[in-house]
Formats: sequence, C-alpha cells, structure tokens
Amino acid sequence: MAERVDVCIVGSGFGGSITAWRLAELYRAAGADAKNIVVLERGRRFSHTEFKQSMSVQHLASVYNLIQSTQGAGAQFVVGNAVGGGSNLYLAASLRSPREIFERRDHAPDDGPDRRIWPKEVSRASLNPYYARAERALRVRQPSWNEVSKSGGLWAASLHAAGHSADRVPLAIDFGRCVDAKWCHTGCIFGAKNTVNTNYLAGAEAAGVQLRPDRQVDSVRRSTTAGYRYVVTADVIDNEGDHPTRQPVYGMTEEIECKVLVLAAGAMGTPPILMRSKQNGDLASLSDRTGKHLGVNGDHVAGVEYDPKKVRELLKLPGYGAFYKGKPITTMSYDWYAGRSGHENDGKRFSLQEIFLSTLTNFLYDDGRDPEGEPSFWGVGKKRSIAAWSDHIEILAMVEDTHDGEFYLPPPNGGGNESPNAGPVKVGLISYTMSEQSLAVRDAANNAIKSVVERKGLGRFLGLTETKGAYCAHPLGGARMADSKDFGVVNHLCEAFDNEGLFCIDSSAIPSSLGVNPSLSISAVSERAAEGIVRRSRDLGLPAVPAGFKGGTTPPVHVGDRVVPKLRKPKQRG
Repeated sequence: MAERVDVCIVGSGFGGSITAWRLAELYRAAGADAKNIVVLERGRRFSHTEFKQSMSVQHLASVYNLIQSTQGAGAQFVVGNAVGGGSNLYLAASLRSPREIFERRDHAPDDGPDRRIWPKEVSRASLNPYYARAERALRVRQPSWNEVSKSGGLWAASLHAAGHSADRVPLAIDFGRCVDAKWCHTGCIFGAKNTVNTNYLAGAEAAGVQLRPDRQVDSVRRSTTAGYRYVVTADVIDNEGDHPTRQPVYGMTEEIECKVLVLAAGAMGTPPILMRSKQNGDLASLSDRTGKHLGVNGDHVAGVEYDPKKVRELLKLPGYGAFYKGKPITTMSYDWYAGRSGHENDGKRFSLQEIFLSTLTNFLYDDGRDPEGEPSFWGVGKKRSIAAWSDHIEILAMVEDTHDGEFYLPPPNGGGNESPNAGPVKVGLISYTMSEQSLAVRDAANNAIKSVVERKGLGRFLGLTETKGAYCAHPLGGARMADSKDFGVVNHLCEAFDNEGLFCIDSSAIPSSLGVNPSLSISAVSERAAEGIVRRSRDLGLPAVPAGFKGGTTPPVHVGDRVVPKLRKPKQRG
C-alpha cells in the first residue's frame, strides 16, 4: 500500500527546497504537521566537509558522484546529483535577468507563430519582489571592487580599455568564510557558498519536512483514493558505502500517494518523468510539448591567453597572473544589451562574464594555431597553451539562443539518462541541433570577445573547439511554461495544464535563455509558484491559510563547522 502524504516534492535543488520551505511556513502557521511534506532526492547527502578540491575522475565517480555529465547527440550537460541539487556546484553568481528577456518573441522556426514566449503574467517587474525574496534567503551580496578577483579585474580593465563598461557580479557567498580558493565547482569545502542546504532546505527540515535521499522517481499515475491526486513510484538507489553501484536496488520500490505533487528534478530530470508517465497512459493529458524545447541558457565559453607585457603596457596593471586565486565569477558586461531593447534585437543580445574554469577546461581549448578546424588536441602548440593554464581566464557568453533540444525518448530504466556504469558520465536520449539564430549569436559573441582581448595585441582568443555542439551547466526547459497547452507544459504558476495539483517548479519550466546565470531567476519563479500553491492551499486539500498569515520570511542560516586550511611549512634545508 502506498504511503500517504499531503505533498510530495521530487528534487531538492532550488525549486524543491524553496517550495518545501514555503509550505513548511504555512503548516507551522496553521498548526499542521510538516512531516506530511516529503522531499525525495536521487542523490545522497553530503556535509560540506566531505567535498574535495579535485577533478580526478576516480574521485568524482567513486567518492561521491556529485557531478553527472550527460552526453546527448549535439550537447553535453553537467548537473548536480546530491541533496541540495545544483546549488552544490553552482558558482554562486546571482543576477536578475534583463527586462528584455521576458519580452522576447524570437523562437526556433518550427516553434509556432509569432508570440511572446513567456506567459503574459511573468515579467521582470512581476518577478522583482520574488527576486528580492530569494536574494535575502540566499544572502546575495555584490563585492566591492577591492574584493574582485584578479581575473575579474583584468576582464574589467580589458573592457574599459576597449570602451566598454563592466560591473561586479552579486554572489551568494559568505565572504567571511570564503578563503578565495576559487574552487566552487565540486562543492565548497569551507561552507562559504550559500547553497540551499544552508537556508531553504535546512529550514524546511528543521520545521519538520521529511527529506529522503537515494530515491529516484520513475513515473507518476493518478490516484483512485478520494482526496488524493497522484501516486509516485520511486526506486531506492544504491548511493552509499565504499562501492555504490548508483543503480536501483532490486526489489526496493516505494510508492507515495499525495494530494499535491511538485516535480523539481530539474530540466534533466523532470521531463523524463513526465514523458514516461504520459507514454504509459497514466498522464495522457499532458501537453505534447513535454520533453521538447530543451535549452542550454545560451551558454558559450571561450578562453583568453593574455600577453603579460601588453597587460602592463596597455592596461597599466602592476601585477599579472595567479588567476586561480579569488572567487570564480566577479565581473561582467551588459553592453550588448544597452540600447537594444526592440524586438528586432531579440535573439541577438548577450552578456559577457569573466568565469574561471581553467582547472576544468584548459585541455578543451583550441591551441590557436593555423589552420582553423584541424585537430588541436596534440602537438607542441597545445602543450605550450596548457602549460600556461594558470594565466588563462575564461569568458562565459550567455546569449539569446533558441531552445534547440529535446528528449526523443524517455530513458526506460528510470532517471533522466542511462547509466552504463557507476561513473559520472551518463548517456542521454537527447538530440540537440542548433538553429541558425543560435549559431549566429554565438559567432557575434566570439567576435565581441575578440574585439576586446585582441585589441593592440593584448591577448589571444581561444575557442572551445574540442567539445562539439553545446556544452551546458545550465539546462533549461523541457516542461516550459506558456500561455496555453498548445505551446507549453505548465502555466505561469508552473501547474501542468489539465492536471490539477501537478507542478513543475524548477529549471524545466523556464521557456527561454536568461541572459545571466539562471539560479536566481529559477529561484524567483519558484518563489512565485510556491506562493501560488499556498494561496490555493484549501482548494488543493492542504491546510488553509490562517488569518493574518503573510509568509515570505527569510529562512534561518544553517552552516556547519568551517574547515580552516592549514599551510604547510617549507622544509628547512640542511
């Protein structure tokens, strides 16, 4: 017999954690027991002290499998796989999307008639209160110019010399705990990154919400019990111990019957659950757009190798190098948005952000030698380029592309991908072919970067050439919001069309690239959707909103012990 709860939330990243906290607020105010809210998470739970500053494949695969890299046809996606979801891995850049993003009318040629892509109820203005709420909860702060990393300062100086503006990127980082190790991408061992484990999710658990790691949801069907709407089928995953298989444990399947179901497994997790459920006939009324319009947030990475002499001569900077110190993201420019608000510029705009990924991507760059297009993963030129990795910086262009991917089939064995082994690399049943617009705006971004860094021989542009297609750490869409079922899966409050009480509150609901790092926009959309559930709580069979209830409180801070780095004393020469 299925376990019965009020609310089942699938996924513990930004969307799932925010929803859990906002519902916990309601339950506490109404005098109800928050244990009737259950959060299921495919990954395991980690203390931040378990993270390591290592990119060893053996470490990533056998120690905790925190990162999952899904290979699809034409794209590679990297996502988090742990309690707290992608917040464990994000680089904490927390920005509001430009106003123009929400007014866009550009789309892929086969994506219906001319129209506003976002639902009419969602705009920068309507999201601003929820952006502010998320900024308080995630403890976002803009660094001073004295707190900008060397790599960020160099990018800002390069932009200024080329006649462009730059500003500092707000960060969800505890500056008092951060040691400027610039290693956020495999988890912050110092507990300085404000993941949802330090606010929303921890607050929800403290209020009584149940969190169950190692649970992979396979499918959803309708409930036949009065007062309940859905039954969730989940496999227990072998994530624990010294040699986990990362596969479902034979014979260990659980069912949870709920009044409200919130899918928050992200763009790589939520669409396959919906697709399997639709394919099985259990949720046949879901939109035919389910699993389509998968995007990469317009992510486009390039590298820069500076000439130290030119840096001193042209930029008048006294120091050079050691770019591996500081915070991973600190400066960016919106100049390619300025004065381009009209719809004729939709799909042509982008931002350019300094981002330090050299420890991760130095081996993927072109070596810069002629002719272009030849293999560049070998040779003296390549070795010379890799040898200077610590003097490289990377630029992340976030362009206004179209959502060009889709899941062509749901993975048959559960989850969002197929796992050939216990390692971090998975196979996604995904096709991704960039539209002409998506290619053209990336070329424009490359040319903009070149115009800044190659001016007067300041540096050399390095293309990310050895990863073909899209390389993405910010997957979006697959269950996108829209004004109607004809164009999307969920409405402006993330509720599935024709499926009352079923919500997709995560990155899968985002219908376009965002022009900036997506975590804060996902959080704002999630805050708005969670508030919508609270307002309708009585109709959905949940505790009624008590008189005088306001909600929207900031979750308390929950951070464990700090790891203090110990410096080795140099050996004395005898």
